[in-house]
Amino acid sequence: MITAMPWMTEMIRMWEVILRVPPLFMIDSLLNYSFFSYFQFLQFDTPTTWTQNIEWLLLFSLCLSVALVIFLLGTRQLLTVYSRILSVIAVLVAYFMNVEFTRTATRSVVGSEFPNPKNRTIESIPPETIEHGLQTSIRYLIGQLAAAFIFCKSWQFHRDHPPDSKKYVCSVFLSFVFPILVTQVMQVIYPSSETLILWSQVVGLILPLMILSTDVINTVSLFYFNFRHSYNLIKLTISAIGIQGFLENHWVRLQIPKVLRLFFTSRFIFQVGYLYWTSAYRTIPNTLNVNYVNADILNNISYQVVVRSCDNIVALLGLTSIVSFCAHYIGIFMAFCIGTSEEDDKNMGTVSAILFFILALQTGLTGLEPEKRLARLCKNLYLLGTAITHFVHSMVHPLLMSLSASRNMHIKRHMRALTMCAFLITFPSCLLVYLWSIHKVNTWLMAVTAFSLEVIIKVIVSLMVYFLFMLDAYRDKFWESLDDYVYYIQSTGNTIEFLFGIFLFCNGGWILLFESGGTIRAIMMCIHAYFNIWVQAKEGWKVFMKRKTAVDKINSLPLASQEQLRTLNDVCAICYQDLQNARITSCNHYFHGVCLRKWLYVQDNCPMCYKVIYNSNDVNSSSVDGDDANQNNINNGLIQPMPVQPDHQD
Repeated sequence: MITAMPWMTEMIRMWEVILRVPPLFMIDSLLNYSFFSYFQFLQFDTPTTWTQNIEWLLLFSLCLSVALVIFLLGTRQLLTVYSRILSVIAVLVAYFMNVEFTRTATRSVVGSEFPNPKNRTIESIPPETIEHGLQTSIRYLIGQLAAAFIFCKSWQFHRDHPPDSKKYVCSVFLSFVFPILVTQVMQVIYPSSETLILWSQVVGLILPLMILSTDVINTVSLFYFNFRHSYNLIKLTISAIGIQGFLENHWVRLQIPKVLRLFFTSRFIFQVGYLYWTSAYRTIPNTLNVNYVNADILNNISYQVVVRSCDNIVALLGLTSIVSFCAHYIGIFMAFCIGTSEEDDKNMGTVSAILFFILALQTGLTGLEPEKRLARLCKNLYLLGTAITHFVHSMVHPLLMSLSASRNMHIKRHMRALTMCAFLITFPSCLLVYLWSIHKVNTWLMAVTAFSLEVIIKVIVSLMVYFLFMLDAYRDKFWESLDDYVYYIQSTGNTIEFLFGIFLFCNGGWILLFESGGTIRAIMMCIHAYFNIWVQAKEGWKVFMKRKTAVDKINSLPLASQEQLRTLNDVCAICYQDLQNARITSCNHYFHGVCLRKWLYVQDNCPMCYKVIYNSNDVNSSSVDGDDANQNNINNGLIQPMPVQPDHQD
C-alpha cells in the first residue's frame, strides 16, 4: 500500500493535466477560425453588416472567456463541467439518432410498391424489409440505451445527493427510447401516423431538457457565489504573499508546462494523422514512382506541421513548452559533461523558453505567411542556439575558475571543462561558416554573428585567465603582477562585450525603423539598452574607479625595504605568502601591495588592527603636516606610538 502511493499520486496529477487540455483545444480552434483575417475585413458601412460583426465578436469573446474560465477551474469543478457537457452531448446524440432512425425506418418500409401509406399492411411488407427494420431498430435502441446510461451517470456525478430511485432511471431510459418504440408501434397499428412519430421525438426530450434546465438555473446561482468567494480569496492571497507568489502558486497548481506539452503533442499527432490520411487518398498517377510520391507526401506533411505549430498564440505557447523541455535536458546533459552539480546550471529550460517566446513575439511569428513563418522560425532557433552556448559558458566559467584557484589537479575534471570550451569555440565557428555560405548579409545574420563572436571571445578570456591561474599554481614565488594581468584580460573582454551590445542595439534600431517595427521590439530594445548597455557601463566605470582609487591609495603607502622584510621575517596576513615585497600601512603593518589593494576594494580598515589605513584628506598635505597629524593621533590615543620614519608618512 505504501509503495503504490507515489504511483497513484502521479496518475492523479496526470489526470489533472489531461482535464485541462480540452479548453486549450477550444481556444486553438477559435483562434484558427480566421479570426484575425476576418477582423481585418470587417465592414461597418451598412447597419446590417455592422450588427453582424458585433454579434460575431461578442460570440467569439464569450466562447474564449468560457474556455479560459474552464481552464482555471479546480479538478472537482472541471469534472462537474465535463459531466454536464457530457449530459448535453448525450441528449443531442439521442435526438439526432431518433431523427435518423425515423427517416431510415420510414424509407425502408415505404417503397415504390406502396406509394400510398393507407394501402400498406403488415402482411404486404416483404420479410426481408421487416428483418432489416428489426436490425435497424435494435441497433438504434442500443445506441439510445447507451446515451441514456451516459446521461444518468453524468447527471448523478455532479449532484450532491443523486437520486437512487429506480423510477428516475426508468423514466430517463424510457424518454430516450420513446420515439423508437412509438415509431415501431405506429408503423404497425397506424401506418399514416407521421405526425405522431414527429411529436414522439419532442415528447422524448421533455424530461432530459427539464433536468438540464434545472441544472442551468442552479449553476447560475452557484457560479455567482463561487465567483464572489474566489474574488475574496484572490484578494487575501495577493495581500498575504504578493502578486508574484500568487502567480507562482497557480502556475504550479495548474501544471501549465505539462498541460502545454500534452496539448502540443496531441495537436501534433492529430495534424500528422489528418494530413497523412488526406494525402494518402489523393489520386496519384500510375506513372509516378511510389517511393518518390511517399517522400513528397512526407515532406509536405513535415512542412505543414511545422508551419502550423505556431499559427496562433496557444500553439506558440505549446511549442515554447517543447523547446523548454528539450533545452532543459540539453542543460542537464551539458552539466553532466562538465561535471557540475549546481542547481542553477539546470535552469536552461526556463531561460530558453522565455527567450524563444520573446523572439516569437518580437518577430511577429504567428502573423506571418506560411513560407515566411517557416524561415523566421528557423532563424529564431539559430538565435536560440547561440543563446544556449552563452548559457553553457556561464556553466563552464565558474568551474574553470574554481579548478584553477583551488589548484585541483584532477586531470579528468580539467579535461572535461576544457573539452566543453573547445566545443563552445568550434560550434559557433562552424555555425557562422555555414550561415555565411547560404545567406546574404542582413540584419539577422549580423545579430547571429555578434552573438557567436561574443561567446567565442568570452570563452577565450576564460581560458586565458584559467591558464594564468594554473601557471601561478606551479610557481614557487608570489606573482604580484597576476592580478594586473587578470584585470587587463577581463576588462578587455568586458569592453568587447559592451561594444557588441552597442552594435546589437544599433542593429535592432535599424530593424525597428526600416524592416519590421513593433511595440514588443521597441520595449525589448529599451530593456537591452538599460541592462546590457547602461547598467554594464555604469558597473564597469564603478569597478574602474574603485581600482584606480585603490591603486592610488597603495602607491601613497611606503614600500618596505629588503632589510625591513628580513628583520620582520613574516608572511602576508591576507594571503599567507612570503613577503618578498610589501607595503607599510600607517599602523605599521606589512602586506603585499596586491593583497592590500584587493582588501581596499571592500573596506579601508587594516585587516589586523581595523584602524583606518588611508585618509584621503592627508594626500595633499606636507610631511610636516603629516608629522603633526600623527603626533596629534598619538596624543589623542588613536594609534600607539611606534618608530615610523617621517618620509614614510602620508
